[in-house]
Amino acid sequence: MTTKIIIEAASNHQGNIFLAREFIRIAAKTGADCVKFQSSRYEDLTDKSEAQAEWVRQTSLSDDDHLELMAECSKNKIDFLTTCFSISRVDFLSSLGLKEIKIASPDLVSFSMIEKLADKFDHLIISTGMHSVSDIKRAIDFLIKNKINATLLHSVSMYPTPLNKAFMHKFLWLKDNFPKVGYSNHVPDTEPVKFAMAHGAQIVEVHMKLGKYGPGRAADWDLSVEQVEELLGYRNILEEMLGNEKDLDNEDFLYEEEVKAAKRFVGRWGLNA
Repeated sequence: MTTKIIIEAASNHQGNIFLAREFIRIAAKTGADCVKFQSSRYEDLTDKSEAQAEWVRQTSLSDDDHLELMAECSKNKIDFLTTCFSISRVDFLSSLGLKEIKIASPDLVSFSMIEKLADKFDHLIISTGMHSVSDIKRAIDFLIKNKINATLLHSVSMYPTPLNKAFMHKFLWLKDNFPKVGYSNHVPDTEPVKFAMAHGAQIVEVHMKLGKYGPGRAADWDLSVEQVEELLGYRNILEEMLGNEKDLDNEDFLYEEEVKAAKRFVGRWGLNA
């Protein structure tokens, strides 16, 4: 199984469409599968006095911006993905022809929006940060009951997340309790991502900055381009180590070198009954 790697550009483009396109081009060069943006709108905020409101106003992508970024993704052969933050955006986002959509941690139990998105998209990717195990169980029950095709991402909503608070035991718990799981990283390091990949994460999502000081926003929880490339290399190593799962279907399968080794040892000691 190959882990899908999503580059989270978020709003690091600072509302500059040319910089957003640059994120796409650089994400594609790393070899990542997908680059993700955020479809938040100032007018959808319930509290426009909160600290983040002005940032949302400055960095929101227009409808035309979405189309331009999708075209840039197509040109660079990388998938476009975005996060839906409001039920009022569902119809527009579904009109883009996307097969999957991201749902942020605060909306893990926004069941009315999840249900509407499930009607419009083939696959939902849902983060689980800032929620207790009991909340996640509620979400799991809802998804299973309604037969919604989803992947749940373990996430810790601390920006940045210290390595000792990555809580990967919660990722392992999630893996035991839901068929498709992944990890959304806010640790400024690759180790938790590698852990998730090695333990069967189907999707990993990592925030990326274009440089230590930009261009664009460079947040403390963003990985560098070089760290992202490191993860792509690690994925290749994992695939080599795992081998071909189809070979398990052949009960008599052995590598040629193992067959030769077996013959040498049989000749030396004989077969044990």
